[in-house]
Amino acid sequence: MRKMLFLLFLIFSVGLLAQTPVSIYDIQYTEVPGPDNTYPSPYDGQVIITTGIVTAVGFSGYPDNFFISMPEGGAWKGLYIYDAEDTTLVVGDIVEVTGEVSEYWGFTEIAFPTSVTLLSSGNPVPDPVVVTCANLQPEGVGEPYESVLIELHDLTVVEEQISYGQWYVTDGTGISQMDDGFFYLDNVQPPIVITVGDTWAILRGILDYGFDEYGLNPRTPDDMIAEVSTPENTVELTCQFIGCYLNPFNPQTIAQFSLNEASFVNLTVYNVKGQKVRTLVNELKDKGVHSVVWNGKDDSGKISSSGIYLFDFEAANGDYTSVRKVILLK
Repeated sequence: MRKMLFLLFLIFSVGLLAQTPVSIYDIQYTEVPGPDNTYPSPYDGQVIITTGIVTAVGFSGYPDNFFISMPEGGAWKGLYIYDAEDTTLVVGDIVEVTGEVSEYWGFTEIAFPTSVTLLSSGNPVPDPVVVTCANLQPEGVGEPYESVLIELHDLTVVEEQISYGQWYVTDGTGISQMDDGFFYLDNVQPPIVITVGDTWAILRGILDYGFDEYGLNPRTPDDMIAEVSTPENTVELTCQFIGCYLNPFNPQTIAQFSLNEASFVNLTVYNVKGQKVRTLVNELKDKGVHSVVWNGKDDSGKISSSGIYLFDFEAANGDYTSVRKVILLK
């Protein structure tokens, strides 16, 4: 009888916990080192509900993998969601996630969540946390920034890409790994070539952990800023063409961009011959994250043929431009 009562109490307690929202901060924050100084979540193995704003989608090449953050951003306030089946989220969505907290080789995540509910869309993403390479070292120093949107400044490349795509930079305080969790550098146009001695003004992205090392993963090429020494280049800090998802696509892709202030935006699709196919946006847009769907049709409503198309994005009175390649498959 006592054993039965204990089991009923345990089931009730787990059910009650699953109904009580837990903040991302509470899931991540710990000062207790685990095996190999991996600092596991105090909620490891427990089913929880949490909410957050989507900061990145498509990690490791899968659209069902995404990162969320508390709206204000900051240390201990990011979390990785792995294999959220049949989700179609974009950056700026606020979601409620239910699932079991787990540690994948020291990386805190909710894997195979039982529920992902969209609460709202078009929300501004928290500003990246500015850190130094010294903040991203193993043995717990980097732990507060795991799954957080961060950025490094004034960097020099000290090692070119190795076999799994990683490369290394320094800001004078230490050496940090850069990784290609969201896109391959040689798959963008123009390709990004990493050479020892290259300098980057800003590298931003999501921090992950694996093989005893933290790695910074830019979400798109716009997270990699070569220089910001002129007024034209500093506009990149207030406007960002996040990218297109799906890519390749059929029958539609979603273009995403963010504005830190209201701006007139033009987003036009061209074919590889430079001919205009479709004007998707040509108007004043408010501050925030915006999503625009292209269903493969031109301005006349005719469906375009398979092939490569270019998204030409322009904002901030033409001071910010970005061109992305997408592939339409049929």
